[in-house]
Amino acid sequence: MSAHIRVARRAVRLAAAATLAVAGAAHAQQKTDVIFSAGPTGGSWTPMAAAASQVVNKRFPDLNVQVEPGAALVNMEKIRNDKADLGWSMTTVMSDAQKGEGQFAGKQTDKGLFVANFYPNVWQLAVPANSDIKSVKDLKGQPVALPSRGNTSLAAGWEYLLKVNGMSLNDLGAKSYGPVSSNAEAVKNRQAMAVGWFTVVPASFIMDLGSAMPVRVLGVTNEEMAALQKLNPGFVPYTLKAGLYKDQGVTEAVQTFQSPTVLIASSKTSADVIYKITKAIVEGRDEFGNVTSVMKGVTGADMATNFGMPLHPGAEKYYREAGLLKK
Repeated sequence: MSAHIRVARRAVRLAAAATLAVAGAAHAQQKTDVIFSAGPTGGSWTPMAAAASQVVNKRFPDLNVQVEPGAALVNMEKIRNDKADLGWSMTTVMSDAQKGEGQFAGKQTDKGLFVANFYPNVWQLAVPANSDIKSVKDLKGQPVALPSRGNTSLAAGWEYLLKVNGMSLNDLGAKSYGPVSSNAEAVKNRQAMAVGWFTVVPASFIMDLGSAMPVRVLGVTNEEMAALQKLNPGFVPYTLKAGLYKDQGVTEAVQTFQSPTVLIASSKTSADVIYKITKAIVEGRDEFGNVTSVMKGVTGADMATNFGMPLHPGAEKYYREAGLLKK
């Protein structure tokens, strides 16, 4: 065999080995992409999703969690249409989607499954303290600042609360729609007499409004609560503690309701992936307290509380292994 043939064959062998090495390295670096549909800009959902992404990617480098903008209804819709793996949602949205009711009438889906409970998303409805408005029925004919159309606070907050009082949006006076900041400004300027949103406790909009005038936070009666839960079992009673808004003029405890902020996942996303994500966020939950104070002190058992919503198999596997499921 001539020398140049031996050299050529050796070059071929080296090239083949190099190709295999590159292919092996590429395979080793392959990651599973996970699309996380978060929230609109300005809220807590986007930074919380970013924190969750970091917590997961740090503990499981084989997962690449990518955060996209979203909202409670939008996220469920994206999961329904296989455009997201994860998303923030609310128990009321999960219940409507499962039953094909409310915003999901004619669009029933069981693809959105529970992964973890994060924090209370509490309904808080404020009016000027010097007004005669002491119940929802007193809002008839009054100018009201409302969340943007399609927002969960409008659909599952205002519309449901009005419905259990025999009313609708048409019974209100002049209506302005927009973000929570503009809603609060409208009440400050006396262009509206009420503002109500699902949000964290304490609510920044009540603290802002209360800096300009004493406020009253409207509570719900036991009868209203029962009627709300009949409409949607995703509603959960919640009491605003006495003194929470004392600087804003509210001294007594206020009975209201919440629709907890929960993390959901697509039933089409593998159990192994969701198992890893659940393990990462539950065991790394202390990091979420740096994003929002309402997550400080949250326990693993708190995060496993699913309010009767169907669990993703991957999440259920982790919670059972961790001894966090009672049944």
